[in-house]
Amino acid sequence: MKRSLFACSLLFTLLLCKTGFAIASDTTKKQISLPLINLRLTSGFGYRIHPITKQHDLHKGIDLSARCDPVLSILKGRITDTGYNPVLGNYVRIGHGEFQSIYGHLSQILVGRDEPVEAGQPIAVTGATGRVTGEHLHFSIKFKDRYINPLHFLSSLLLPEQ
Repeated sequence: MKRSLFACSLLFTLLLCKTGFAIASDTTKKQISLPLINLRLTSGFGYRIHPITKQHDLHKGIDLSARCDPVLSILKGRITDTGYNPVLGNYVRIGHGEFQSIYGHLSQILVGRDEPVEAGQPIAVTGATGRVTGEHLHFSIKFKDRYINPLHFLSSLLLPEQ
């Protein structure tokens, strides 16, 4: 498991270095953003032993270490849902055509349903709501009705095939 987390953290580092991507204030509109300014993966996508239930479970997203950090929309889209779920806690769901990005365990939600958002726009603040062992951002991507690995999705956006 530690090797997998290291590999995923390395992937994020390589993505940032290769693309020169940075969250910066400038006058141009961003096409894509990362969900947090600083990324440190704490749990990857896929089957795992759940830290609370101790059951074998599909983790439908990734967990990123955070402490009261602004959460950013990864793409331009529209808020399709916000609310509270006993597992996900306070959450925001954004529609991007056939894709949805989902952000969970939030302490504050800064957007409302049907609101348009831009890539890089703050939509929430990280927290520890719902079923958690500590503060972090749960980040998921859904394609149609199926969860996909957010790391693969982000890498395909940041490093398109040439």
